Amino acid sequence: MEISRQTAVPDRDKNSRRLTTRVHGMLLLFALVLPLVTQTALGEQPTDEQLAAGPEDWPQFLGPRRDGISHQQGLNFDWQNRPPQVLWRKPLGSGFSSLSIVGDHLFTLAEQGGRIVVTCFHSRTGEALWTEPLSSSYLDNQQQGPGPRATPTYDRGSLFCLGPSGDLACLNAVDGKISWQTNVYTTCNIANPSDEDLYWGLSGSPLVENDLVICLPGGTRNNCIAAFDKHSGKLIWTASSEHRSYASPIAVSIAGRRQIICSTGESVLGLDPTDGSMLWRFAFQNQYKCTCATPLVLGNQILISTAYGTGSALVQLEARDGNFDIEQKWIQNKFQNLFATSVIVNGYAYGCHGDTGVCTLRCLELATGEIQWIARPPGRCTLIAAGEHIIVLSEDGVLRLLAADSTQYVEKGKIDGLLTHKAWATPALSQGHLYARDQQNLICVDLRENQ
Repeated sequence: MEISRQTAVPDRDKNSRRLTTRVHGMLLLFALVLPLVTQTALGEQPTDEQLAAGPEDWPQFLGPRRDGISHQQGLNFDWQNRPPQVLWRKPLGSGFSSLSIVGDHLFTLAEQGGRIVVTCFHSRTGEALWTEPLSSSYLDNQQQGPGPRATPTYDRGSLFCLGPSGDLACLNAVDGKISWQTNVYTTCNIANPSDEDLYWGLSGSPLVENDLVICLPGGTRNNCIAAFDKHSGKLIWTASSEHRSYASPIAVSIAGRRQIICSTGESVLGLDPTDGSMLWRFAFQNQYKCTCATPLVLGNQILISTAYGTGSALVQLEARDGNFDIEQKWIQNKFQNLFATSVIVNGYAYGCHGDTGVCTLRCLELATGEIQWIARPPGRCTLIAAGEHIIVLSEDGVLRLLAADSTQYVEKGKIDGLLTHKAWATPALSQGHLYARDQQNLICVDLRENQ
């Protein structure tokens, strides 16, 4: 052999010992590496890179674009002949936080054992993967319900969570360990408003934009909106001196300009994400200054809505000489969203109208602001859209499938008794599975066409 020719006087015993040492070393290395490779392949302990949001995931409040729209294919819309089945049901605890799903990980917040916790489930089996305490328990003075309100936001292996008393934390999405935590009230020098009668806890879900995580603590001294470094939790900038709201901020590009759009208690604002400087403002509020619905953007137009007598408006932005001109296309009071954000399908908005009284589902034409139809069956509800369909969850736990038909209310299927009162959290749709919750349980419904 070639090695023998290179060795002038071969020492067979010495070479044998070397070979044995190398074999043992290789076996040891193989023994150490194989379990790690196997765990990764089986999905037991994914890395941050492997737990990455895909096109069919639902990584934050209202989905990938914060508009409540899913573009997933292969869904079952024939509920009459193939009623969807509940795959699993797990105890969860109190709260109104919605769900975020990335891969086979589902994230939400709940109140358990007198604490607000961040919790993670296996999205396919419902197995509890980890739970991490965030803050003490919470109940608003009107006792609408205990627990958290905001939904976790997933970004590149991290999970950003905001509790009702202002506790903002960044967690490792794989194991739930907290990377950093701060209190937005304390950091932004805002007095905690928990003793006020008309206060229901921080509800807007954190928004991640580049290296910033943005939320609305609601201060009135240029600290209504705040941006934190997502890596360290350091406060970067604050903006606006308006009354707080319960809506979630969104990030969009309009006329080539990236901006953060926020509904405060008194207006809708466009901010430069780099420093929080104001790009434009449109005054819009209700009598209690408590807007909850998230703005919806379609092109350069923005649909905004609030309850308690105010209604909805459509505004259009036009860039001019580095500034924005705001044109009010229409405003009316027949489409009033309380806490549930509407969805827009083919130029029509579908949403829940009403506040403390009777609630109805309504269809509104965006171009004119005219109501197309009104239906009572869903009552107070939340909703998302998929394809040409609307998925509606009533507060009493009834799930409905509607056609996105602007001419009439068309109910294509219904599942009674899925959840119980108060099922106020907006459902989430990921990889053909619908996830929803009430004040006790979390469920997964199989909506795949080919099950």
